[in-house]
Amino acid sequence: MFERLSLEEASYIRYADLLAHLEERFPAVTRSRIEQIIGAETEAITGGALRIVPSEVETGAVEMLERESGTSDEGEVA
Repeated sequence: MFERLSLEEASYIRYADLLAHLEERFPAVTRSRIEQIIGAETEAITGGALRIVPSEVETGAVEMLERESGTSDEGEVA
């Protein structure tokens, strides 16, 4: 069972800041390995269930899905 936190109770860090911090702290580890570890830890903590997603994700997802399905809001084929 997940413990519910309000946004005020939860702490967040920007992905880019976390990556930069870990690269500085562990200079012998490659960026790709650090990114793999961040992804694995995110999955372990969230169980893959994201509750907060940047709104820009929707914009990008719509563009990709329109290209894949051959549709767009303007009636154009991507």
